[in-house]
Amino acid sequence: MENVLKLSNENHICSSKLTYKNITEVNNNFSLHVNFDGNEKFVLNKKKLRLSPHTLLAINAGTLYSDIIDSDSPVQILSISFGKGFIDDFKTSFLKNASSFPDNYGNHLPSQNSTFNETIFPLLGDLKYNIEHLKVLISSNCKDELLLNEFLFHILLNYYTLYQKDILFVEERLKDLQFVTRKEIYRRLSLAKEYLYSNIDQKINIYDLSKHSCMSATHLIRSFRQAYHTTPHQFLISIRLEQAKFLLKNTSYPINKIVNTIGLDSPSTFIKLFKIRYKITPLKYRTSHNELIKVLILVFLEYFNS
Repeated sequence: MENVLKLSNENHICSSKLTYKNITEVNNNFSLHVNFDGNEKFVLNKKKLRLSPHTLLAINAGTLYSDIIDSDSPVQILSISFGKGFIDDFKTSFLKNASSFPDNYGNHLPSQNSTFNETIFPLLGDLKYNIEHLKVLISSNCKDELLLNEFLFHILLNYYTLYQKDILFVEERLKDLQFVTRKEIYRRLSLAKEYLYSNIDQKINIYDLSKHSCMSATHLIRSFRQAYHTTPHQFLISIRLEQAKFLLKNTSYPINKIVNTIGLDSPSTFIKLFKIRYKITPLKYRTSHNELIKVLILVFLEYFNS
């Protein structure tokens, strides 16, 4: 099932629930692709990526890419293609108002013709809020272009802010290096992060990771720790546990299946790591979430029937 909305300013929004998809094409406009559940695979200029639930991928205009879904159950996705005029207007207004942004954003803002690092980001904060609300509007068959374009503007702003903060975060920690060196290290660390996101269910060793990011193992570990104040292994554990939280809340998967899905060795390891991170066991977390949902439903029903 696909719901495609084409706005008069050439912005396109596509909300889908699919078990199969396999397309290869050149991306006409800058686009954002969001996964809400299941797995979606992308190939960008021979670079293989995988979107897991609540992650986002940006693809630049002119990029040759493949988008692949092959699943037993429907995978819910959302893609937004921004018209060139909309992007140009956004960048112009963004640059004109650069002085209103904190942290010296004006020195890091994109030029009119720049492209962006095509990598994976988690769906969090205001970006998650606006994208989920846009999905609701599309599912309700909203035709109000003014409202839809306002959401698209905020989503674009949220994405650029996230992207620039990520760059600034790394550059601040690598400030002793030359600008060109910082930029290249950021690109290679992004390759390492996207490899971790794309292979969350696999056994990952430092040599495969360093090969993918075009850095030696020791240089990768040192640079990753310097830039993000964590190691690649600790970063991987974090995104695995976040994925586990999603599965505990949104599926009835038994613990063994969750453990296999996130690539950990055993249920005991998973339970230990989860409790250390969140101060609660996975079972109690799932139970407390389900109880909260029941309470919210009861409150809603009482309000509706009053």
